[in-house]
Amino acid sequence: MTAFREELQQRGLAYAVGISKSLAVWPEPPGGAIPAGNRRGRPTRCVRSGEKKPVSVKALALANEKRFRKVTWREGSHGQLTSHFWATRVQTAPDWNHGQAPGPEVWLLVEWPAGETEPAKYYLCDLPQDLSLRRLVATARGRWRVEQDYQQLKEELGLDHFEGRSWTGWHHHVTMVMLAHLFLRLEQKRRTSKSTVDPAASAP
Repeated sequence: MTAFREELQQRGLAYAVGISKSLAVWPEPPGGAIPAGNRRGRPTRCVRSGEKKPVSVKALALANEKRFRKVTWREGSHGQLTSHFWATRVQTAPDWNHGQAPGPEVWLLVEWPAGETEPAKYYLCDLPQDLSLRRLVATARGRWRVEQDYQQLKEELGLDHFEGRSWTGWHHHVTMVMLAHLFLRLEQKRRTSKSTVDPAASAP
């Protein structure tokens, strides 16, 4: 998962991905620096972080149990979807014990459902720092929308109808299907916005 996130970062793509509860992070910048070389041998690139050590995301969440807040992110088939969440800015600590520098600062989002003895889900989100908790939750829990879109792409727009064998042909097919899906989404949004306009407000 670390390699996957690093590839997304290198491509400048924002993300919100689930992570393991044992993932180590720095709650605060650890500081440290690369030791000066002695002009002998190959120069070191290892960062020394002093006495500080990273903590697991689970340990960090448990230490902030009282800071979790109730958040509703959308309407489900059986009512509103609600749970308790907490978010904070952290830096990842990949191979910190081997001198690797801390990762960029990102959001750590944790879900702790009511009645559970410990948090259930953890996310790292490379999203704007000024994002509200509700928007952060809605983004991280947006898998339902992705699954709905994928189902529509297959069932209504023919995503799985391609029978060719060339990469170019497949790429063209997928591109056209996605453009068609985007058009339908924009039309749906336009019609919804138009129907919610107050007739009295638009009257001369």
